[in-house]
Amino acid sequence: MTEMNIKSLLLSLTIILSATACVNARDNAALGKGFTLNITTNLPDKSLVILSRITDTKLDIKDSAYVKKGALKFAGEAAEESSLYYITFGSPQPPGIPLVLETGANVKMSITKTKSYEVTMEGGMYNKEMLKLYNAYTQFEVTMAEFNAEVQGMDPTTVTPELRKSVNQRYEALTKKRSQNIEDFIRNEKATPATYFAVKYLFNKPEPKLILLASEKMGKTLPASSYTKNLQALAKQLGSNTAGALAPDINLKTPEGEMLALSSLRGKVVLIDFWASWCGPCRRENPAVKAIYEKYKDKGFEIYGVSLDNSASKWNAAIAKDGLTWKHVSDLGGWKSSAAQLYGVRSIPATFLLDKEGRIYKSGFRSHELEGLLKQLLD
Repeated sequence: MTEMNIKSLLLSLTIILSATACVNARDNAALGKGFTLNITTNLPDKSLVILSRITDTKLDIKDSAYVKKGALKFAGEAAEESSLYYITFGSPQPPGIPLVLETGANVKMSITKTKSYEVTMEGGMYNKEMLKLYNAYTQFEVTMAEFNAEVQGMDPTTVTPELRKSVNQRYEALTKKRSQNIEDFIRNEKATPATYFAVKYLFNKPEPKLILLASEKMGKTLPASSYTKNLQALAKQLGSNTAGALAPDINLKTPEGEMLALSSLRGKVVLIDFWASWCGPCRRENPAVKAIYEKYKDKGFEIYGVSLDNSASKWNAAIAKDGLTWKHVSDLGGWKSSAAQLYGVRSIPATFLLDKEGRIYKSGFRSHELEGLLKQLLD
């Protein structure tokens, strides 16, 4: 792996190796109390292969073996809980191959060294998902290595500003695609320890929206897992208004006196717009927001305006004067508005853009950014 969080983690971890523990582990594995891992490979004989267990605080080396006639085997103790392990070559440092082991796992793996480590793997409860993830992020590394080689081969004296701009755009596109591939894995695949690996170790810093998403998914499929509990603890630290979180529901009265819940708009991209008739900056934003609303309202976009007015007459007059035809609600509580307190609003205008699932996509932006954000969310 390259430029990933796991690399800096593994390089800084305390390494523990106990020969006696390995012997005892082999004995227990032979009695059916552990795991077995059989590897075939094209690596040269006498190549050193290391098996370690990954934790958030240390890299715990469990065993090592040398390739002999294209094969090697690990057998050892494993917890009942499916746990993350890592195979490396020559040293405990990346690059390497992640896998999941638990008591009773019987895993068969084939490793072919080419430009990267090409892997097939079967056995264990969750290695099907882990292999999908491994293939997703290692393809990026191969592509990035080729890109870097191309850039290094350029003659600096012939590099024009246009070429430099093109190279930067290609780099950004590659890294964006990598992030999107990993996010797609977390979003679409069954939640397993591989999900935790993706969130914690494949980004320089875990992304809040992925922590929230993975925490919810793993809470449903693996509620007792220590990985789930770790993610849930991280999610609690983020707060309810973090990008990626389900937007807290609001249910207030419209100017007509009917209750209108934010959640009733689920399925549309929704702008929550905190404003007031007395707010000059809010009123100055309205013409631009109105133009965007007219352009996108029939394409799945809605606005949920939350007024911090105290006066119903002034609120209604401002709606009419500015020609605001979207949804409006208020409890006429001013700064004590229940919705403002729920969303931590301390100044207005305050904006929150929700995706079709009702998750916060972005907050704290102005009208000149809105159309670009809508293009990202609307089909």
